[in-house]
Amino acid sequence: MTTLFTTPRDLLRYAVTRFNTAKLFFGHGSVEALDEAAYLILHTLKLPLDKLEPFLDAKLMPDEVLRVLAVIEPRAVERVPAAYITNEGWLGTYAFYVDERVIVPRSFIAELVPE
Repeated sequence: MTTLFTTPRDLLRYAVTRFNTAKLFFGHGSVEALDEAAYLILHTLKLPLDKLEPFLDAKLMPDEVLRVLAVIEPRAVERVPAAYITNEGWLGTYAFYVDERVIVPRSFIAELVPE
């Protein structure tokens, strides 16, 4: 299956399709499938989270493809929140460690909290 995907763009398209087909809820940090897929891909590949475009057509190694698929599938199939998959949650510009013991808020209150 890894030969079907050679770039982050390929994986992004696949992830968006999987997430939309699964009718996932987005609200733990992302507002749509595209944003969440981009976040999961960039995080997994250890790339800057705010710079998708420069990496979209980079050629991936087979192990990188497998690592990304390993985060896409639990999100799509088991509906595991992205924060639990990455062990990372954000409140504004602050990142926090997250695991299954944490209730991930679903509101946009971070936008109301002053710096």
